[in-house]
Amino acid sequence: METKLTVAGLKRKLLEEVNSLVHRNGSVWKEPILDVVHELRQSRVKAVLFGGTLRSLLVSRIFEGRPGRPRDIDVVVSGAPLPWLEKKFADIVTRRTRFGGLQLKHGAWQFDVWPVADTWAFKHGDGSERPSFSALPSTTPFNLEAVAVEAWTRGGRPRAVFSGDDRFFEGILDRTIELNRSDNPFPELTVVRALIMASELQFKIGPRLASYIRNVAASISKEVVERVQTGHYGHVRIDSRTLYEFARLVTRESSFGNGCELPSMGQLNLWPAPVDASSPRGHVRVL
Repeated sequence: METKLTVAGLKRKLLEEVNSLVHRNGSVWKEPILDVVHELRQSRVKAVLFGGTLRSLLVSRIFEGRPGRPRDIDVVVSGAPLPWLEKKFADIVTRRTRFGGLQLKHGAWQFDVWPVADTWAFKHGDGSERPSFSALPSTTPFNLEAVAVEAWTRGGRPRAVFSGDDRFFEGILDRTIELNRSDNPFPELTVVRALIMASELQFKIGPRLASYIRNVAASISKEVVERVQTGHYGHVRIDSRTLYEFARLVTRESSFGNGCELPSMGQLNLWPAPVDASSPRGHVRVL
């Protein structure tokens, strides 16, 4: 990792990674992503890449020096309602998600696509937040998802980066996962994802997130631990015993007022690495 990274430098690197991801260069593994983005652009729908997709791209580049390959692609659109999207991508829609969007499957890639106005925090909040791309960073459970980048450039200008108060980039600089928004419909999943992410990235868990984990984890049963992972990841990635041990560690360490770093579970492969000859060499970490 470079020793003098800044928020501005991370933004530039993120734009480079997004540009590379959506640039057609003959790589077979990228074609499904380009197809979906092209369909939206041709329909004059505005769109951004969002959240964990961007974290995976940037973290892999910064900490491992190679291109990232996200577990899935999150796309948020403006100017197209959900029924239009459902009709537009009818051939590749697999289901509606728990958050009210669409899950698409194209090639080896899974996409979550939804209109910005249907974002859970906008629909179920107090009405003070107007749905917009610029407000998206305030809607995520974690700081490491609080970012969006335009899916394509317009008018010859660079892609816009929407990062609010830059919690996303500061979290990467500090190597800390922190709670960004506490109200969400799936607190158990939030705890499971936080522990898995912290262990894999070897990032610290911040004090607000530690308090959240302490309050929620005690009531999570073994069955819930397995069910939320199967629903989100497709399989169980962390067994209940390990999760409870991690939660106890977070609770104990947070009582000292410092961030908590969890033991590593090792690098888990969620998605098959690209196999065509033009895919990135060395393969990549999937987060």
